[in-house]
Amino acid sequence: MGPRDSIVFDRVADRYDETRGGEERGRTHAAAVASHLDEGSALLEIGVGTGLIAGPLGDAGHRLAGVDLSRAMLDQAAHRTSTLVEGDAAVLPFGSHTFDAVVAVWALHVVGDQDALVAEIERVVRPGGRLVAVSPRAEIGSTDVTDLAYGWARLRNKPDGTIEVLDRLVERGWTRAAIEMMPWETQEETPLFRADSIESRVWSSLWEMDDDTWHRYVQPAIDGLRALPDPDQPRPVRMRYPLWVLEAPDG
Repeated sequence: MGPRDSIVFDRVADRYDETRGGEERGRTHAAAVASHLDEGSALLEIGVGTGLIAGPLGDAGHRLAGVDLSRAMLDQAAHRTSTLVEGDAAVLPFGSHTFDAVVAVWALHVVGDQDALVAEIERVVRPGGRLVAVSPRAEIGSTDVTDLAYGWARLRNKPDGTIEVLDRLVERGWTRAAIEMMPWETQEETPLFRADSIESRVWSSLWEMDDDTWHRYVQPAIDGLRALPDPDQPRPVRMRYPLWVLEAPDG
């Protein structure tokens, strides 16, 4: 069996920011990433999306190029960062040893050909350069809302594609320079907003889910969220994300 296709986010480009925390969250994640970069680094962001991370990194003085398969997402990013390329991270349109670091926030797991992705990261990063990656697998504070909103994903127990990519790089000689949890962040959302977001499949893990899996894991969560008391009242949601830093061999 060959590699699966990479996931393209055209279908949620107009809703991406509002369902992922917007610019404030982007600045928070960019600051965590930037703490592991040298000043003025030449960066490639894989899965640049709407530029929520790229914008603050550019503002901080880094020289950044962003690649994404989705033209609709890149159109959203154009007002935040300028060097944007439509393309697949498995076939990067950049020269060898071009970048001091590759950045990937919630992105590695949606690239279809992970063998090619690993090879391309190795190729475009200079010797001794870095990969800074954030996984979408958050640690989430337990509440009646979060147990329903996120519990269905934990029940599926699907492997974390981010970890799989990182492990492959380590097998090829990269070094784990840092593994940390980003600071806790708190957002507010209503049970109805979360139920509607799940039902409209704004997350890529839901796009090709079969009916049996949907009815077994997801529909009960939607029904439970709508049945909570005062489902239109905002609740705080606390979460934090794992961040890894890998260093390439020196030569």
